Amino acid sequence: MVDLSVGPRERPAQGPPPASLTGFPAHCLTPDTTLFRAHKDSLSPWWFGSDAGGRFDLPSPRGTCYTALDAVTAVRERLGPVLGPGRSVPESVLEDVVVSRLHLPREREVADLQSRRAAAFGVTRELESMVPYAVPQAWARAFDTAGLAGVRYGPRFTPGEASSVAVFGEAGSADWPVDPEPVPAQQASDVDSLPTPRLADLTVVRTPRTRAVRA
Repeated sequence: MVDLSVGPRERPAQGPPPASLTGFPAHCLTPDTTLFRAHKDSLSPWWFGSDAGGRFDLPSPRGTCYTALDAVTAVRERLGPVLGPGRSVPESVLEDVVVSRLHLPREREVADLQSRRAAAFGVTRELESMVPYAVPQAWARAFDTAGLAGVRYGPRFTPGEASSVAVFGEAGSADWPVDPEPVPAQQASDVDSLPTPRLADLTVVRTPRTRAVRA
């Protein structure tokens, strides 16, 4: 049922994928393309999720690994909703987070949502930012079925000239080349783009040694 209290421009316009994606614009990723991924230092950067928690997640046995074409975008997209509401973030959210420089083992063609030609297939910018994820995930399944190896799209939490890349693969951890020296997320981030946390954003817990003891 359509909510008549909401104007037509206030309703989502993005629909499901068409029956055929033949000729959909693609972007070529080569082994020379540098991808960036922000991840826990203890985990492999090549993790392909399939729990429907990501915008372009594929259902198992397939999965999706989320990367970006620059380090700042990789960090901002990991922070996501934590960064969105304000200018500062708790220091704890970047604890043990590193940024890896990654390279695909072989050339891949991914769907290019940032191409104007994607509009001919019914793509709007809502596909890059809409929630919940049911419609974007339907597009991911259609792209995968069409033989495209991922999606290049505009990141939801990073304005300006930026691109994210969702890479498709088998669910779980892939045994692909990794960055031997990933850098801490704080060092990988442009200080002008990622504000320093304010003290008010941090929860300080004293240890028993420094906690005052009442007589």
